[in-house]
Amino acid sequence: MSPKTRKPDDAALTRTIGTSLDRRPVRRVMLVVSEGPDRGVQIQAARQRLTIGRSAVNDLVLTDTLVSGLHAELLVNERGVVLRDLGSTNGTTVAGVRVREAWLDPGMKIMLGKTEIVFKSADEVQVPISRQQQFGAMYGASPAMREIFAVLERVAPTEMSVLIGGETGCGKELVARALHDESPREKGPFVVLDCGSLPRELAEAAILGHKKGSFTGAVSDRAGCFEDANRGTLFLDEIGELPLELQPKLLRVLDRREVQRIGENTVRKVDVRVVAATHRDLRTMVSRGEFREDLYFRLSVMMVELPPLRDRGDDVILLAEKFLDDFRRTHGRAPQLSDAVRQALLSEQWPGNVRELKNTIERAAYLATGAVIDPADLYLGRRPDKRRSGQEQGAGESHSAGTSIDEELFTMPFKEAKQVLVDGFEQGYFKRLLAQTGGNLSRASAQAGITRYYLRELLKRHGLHRPRDNQAS
Repeated sequence: MSPKTRKPDDAALTRTIGTSLDRRPVRRVMLVVSEGPDRGVQIQAARQRLTIGRSAVNDLVLTDTLVSGLHAELLVNERGVVLRDLGSTNGTTVAGVRVREAWLDPGMKIMLGKTEIVFKSADEVQVPISRQQQFGAMYGASPAMREIFAVLERVAPTEMSVLIGGETGCGKELVARALHDESPREKGPFVVLDCGSLPRELAEAAILGHKKGSFTGAVSDRAGCFEDANRGTLFLDEIGELPLELQPKLLRVLDRREVQRIGENTVRKVDVRVVAATHRDLRTMVSRGEFREDLYFRLSVMMVELPPLRDRGDDVILLAEKFLDDFRRTHGRAPQLSDAVRQALLSEQWPGNVRELKNTIERAAYLATGAVIDPADLYLGRRPDKRRSGQEQGAGESHSAGTSIDEELFTMPFKEAKQVLVDGFEQGYFKRLLAQTGGNLSRASAQAGITRYYLRELLKRHGLHRPRDNQAS
């Protein structure tokens, strides 16, 4: 059955989270405000992350003036529920003890400012999963991906704006393109605006368009991305990188569905569906004043969070086989995966996610001298497992690892090559930072000038997050 002939009601079935077949239990968390200005307010949600604070972007929004904009979060996984303070001004208390992190049991009371919140439960719930193991060009048999496919199958035919989150390399653009291809706009244009690589001085013209002579370098009339995407879909990639001063202009276009080119008085109507993506935590950016709250809500009518590849289990092998099939169709042959290679692929952390896996498999297919890929063919002598271990490397070793891939960078698309360099810098920076601070995250975050939560997420991404950092306080 082709994707076009799927019926949303037939495309999903119900499964019980927490059974022996499940690998990523999802629980429905219930919080009730028992004391404070918002007494009686409660929330129930079946998500992996919930935030609490005064900002409207939170799941539980409080009016208590002693509560920070983004005060605390609850992280839900198969082991239970962890409460984390997000660097709040007045702190978070559980059972009378101020904490940075704490495991929660039903009945526990959380104090934020003058507000007391009772953690009621984290019950197992039923969620729909798709019957398909594919949506557009995305593949996955894991429960996590099939849950996402079920959501996308229902969202695609609508006009809803969608915000896609997830680490770099997870396939956010594939989701956007699939939403376009599975929508009534499929015959219209699919336009991509990469906000992360857009020069600041040209960003406004790229969005609105411009008239000839309106500024230096405007040698002809030029339509902006909204006009280019008229009657189709506009994909705003890395929306978190859009300069703050341009965000009101984007919001105005989204609200009015019209653009006015730079240097013109004419207003042009546009009919565009907007899909945005980011690897950043926009809620944190909103709380810091780095991203407009109203724009956040305008873009996130529907939110889709892609899981990192390391949390998708055997999808690693499924995708590796798919990449080898693609290689075989192009080159007429492709080696097979040995059992040792399968195990090696499953044991990797894949900070570059699906993009990194694809590059690894294609490289190994070229390098394999026989009919079977050997583990040595995967890494070209560069051992990601060693790089991602908790062992510290010297500056000389990090430098040689960075320079050894310079030639390979020129064979990659610009965006991928840039990310490789950024990843290499971040890994070296954070390794040295942890060494200088003795692994103390509070000291490290203060020295780096970022929040403790953001530092922890970056360390996780690069496989530098040690077990002791997960312990509840």
